[in-house]
Amino acid sequence: MKLAEQIKVVENVIDDLKGENIVTLNIMKQSDDMEAIIITTGRSIQHVRGIANNVSSEAKRLNMPVLGTEGTESSEWALVDLGEVVVHVMTEKTREFYKLEKLWSIDKDED
Repeated sequence: MKLAEQIKVVENVIDDLKGENIVTLNIMKQSDDMEAIIITTGRSIQHVRGIANNVSSEAKRLNMPVLGTEGTESSEWALVDLGEVVVHVMTEKTREFYKLEKLWSIDKDED
């Protein structure tokens, strides 16, 4: 499955579950291991868990690689590693604290 198709699958799952403020970042220049990061906000720990679990389930159903998941038990931040795409689902407070969009949006070529 092509990168654009993988991203669309993840975005659709998040949208179906009412994930908020979905941001997709192309990070091919910043990382050798992954090509895109998708970040979204869940309204509660349970919502974060539900989004992450559903992303993982849908990816498996479509034979996308699921290399791992973290934080789905009781965390304010869950991660689903799909190889080329890494999904971060966070509560609003956690997302504001870590500011992943800002971290990954830095243009490394300017250094």
